[in-house]
Amino acid sequence: MKSYYFDDFHIGEKFVTGEESVSEADIVAFARTYDPQPFHIDPAAAAASHFGGIIASGFHTLSLSFALFFRLRLLEAANLGSPGMEDVRWIRPLRPGERIHVVAEVTALRPSQSKLDRGVVWMRHDTINQRGELVMSVNCLHMLKRRGAG
Repeated sequence: MKSYYFDDFHIGEKFVTGEESVSEADIVAFARTYDPQPFHIDPAAAAASHFGGIIASGFHTLSLSFALFFRLRLLEAANLGSPGMEDVRWIRPLRPGERIHVVAEVTALRPSQSKLDRGVVWMRHDTINQRGELVMSVNCLHMLKRRGAG
């Protein structure tokens, strides 16, 4: 896939990633380091919880989703980082053995008024499981160079 600059994006444009699966070992390893709650790391406690079993941390789901998106290499030539994200929603748990992919849709384009060499692309990133169910959504801001900018 080609690498985009700010000027190359269009509102409504969508990008679909490849898929990745998550194992119970992946979930537990991530959670032990970053989110050590019982329903992420302890099978017995997770089974007794309202989740009924081990689930991935929302932060794990977010990290996997970002990895899938950045593997598209869309922003490689022009990426200046991100000024943030909004409205992170974990809609359904990500469970061991599930596969996810991401659909990222351009929702807004804002050229910088003070730094004419850049702009911010707003994208809604939807993480979807193998059954087509929405797992997570987040609105991400991607700061990018404008085409022709140094």
